[in-house]
Amino acid sequence: MSGQDVDKNVRNEPKTTESENNDGGASPRDYRRSRRQVLAATAAGIGTAALAGCSGGGGGNGGGGSDSLTVSVFGGAFKDILDDALFAPFEEETGITTQSEAQGGAAEVIPNLEGAVRSGNAPVDLLIMTVPGVLRGINSDLWHRWSADEFENTQYIEDDLITRDDGDLIGVGSMGWFINLVHNTEEFDSPLTSWNALWDSQYEEQLAMMSPAVTGFLPDITAEVRLSGQELLQSEEGIREVFEELSGIVPQAALWYTNEANFQSRLADGEIPAGMLYHDITRVLRVTQDAPVQSTFPDEGAVLGSGRWVSPRTTENTEAARQLIDYASRPEVQDRITQELFTFPAIEEQYSELSDEDYEKAAGPGIEEAIIPNFELYVEQEELVNQLWNELIVQQ
Repeated sequence: MSGQDVDKNVRNEPKTTESENNDGGASPRDYRRSRRQVLAATAAGIGTAALAGCSGGGGGNGGGGSDSLTVSVFGGAFKDILDDALFAPFEEETGITTQSEAQGGAAEVIPNLEGAVRSGNAPVDLLIMTVPGVLRGINSDLWHRWSADEFENTQYIEDDLITRDDGDLIGVGSMGWFINLVHNTEEFDSPLTSWNALWDSQYEEQLAMMSPAVTGFLPDITAEVRLSGQELLQSEEGIREVFEELSGIVPQAALWYTNEANFQSRLADGEIPAGMLYHDITRVLRVTQDAPVQSTFPDEGAVLGSGRWVSPRTTENTEAARQLIDYASRPEVQDRITQELFTFPAIEEQYSELSDEDYEKAAGPGIEEAIIPNFELYVEQEELVNQLWNELIVQQ
């Protein structure tokens, strides 16, 4: 999830047997309300994990008092799952009333928050934000700053999934996801195993690509796979070189999409037989709809994305927010979220009690093998990136 636009779903109720090739076999799980069922019901209609805007909340107190909390999360079934898998058990354990609301993209959320924070208000107490959104918020002085010693359980979170600034803890990993290569198994006999496939003329007008650049991180893929590495993205000259090379994927594009729902059904029915898509979404399509789709971790590494817990600096509910972040960072809670969302746990692998098989299904070869985007690029060089994207990608 870009924030991830999700067709994410909820779990529980009937028992389902999961059968996925490329994911290591079957494992039965019990559901109260199945995330996979929700995803199946909403797959065609849910937008991108949109942070739909920070509306509502409790004005200056961001949620109404120390025993209540307003949390803004990615929308659709993603929100429904977290209500059941995270917020309800947290409320039961702590007595802190937790109200979740859907939010839109960072481009909407950050300006709304800037105005509210400048006025001393906090429309929400806590958000899940993508990394570029967290960085934009740091630049605008939006976020509460924590000390690491305020938490018991952030020690379990992968260091790559924590955002710090000037020694302060700003954002704590909530969950992670991968962007992989995917294909329709009835249309292609063999999976796409390398990002180089995006430049391969044999796939002309057959592939779906993510847009804009900050969603699919194609500049990072290009620098890492086709050129000398992501260090190129540190200079304007290098960025321009990367985009010139990136333009070579345009002939292979059958679809540029901002909302993965626009690709999912076309992938499932073979209209667009392959492309790039979230690993967890592809798995759920296979399980819930028996879709002939497969997600493959590319040889050069999947692209790593993740959400961060951040809190506006003007909320009065910092203690309740701290408790929720700490609760969500527990290994057993992270494992539960992984099982229900098909994302991967934000904790270090050594602390997860998922079976090796289930962990591999969620994370493939793991974070160590992933391409980690140069997130700062999309904030500090946003104007240049958008200009080159429009000139060399969109307008071709």
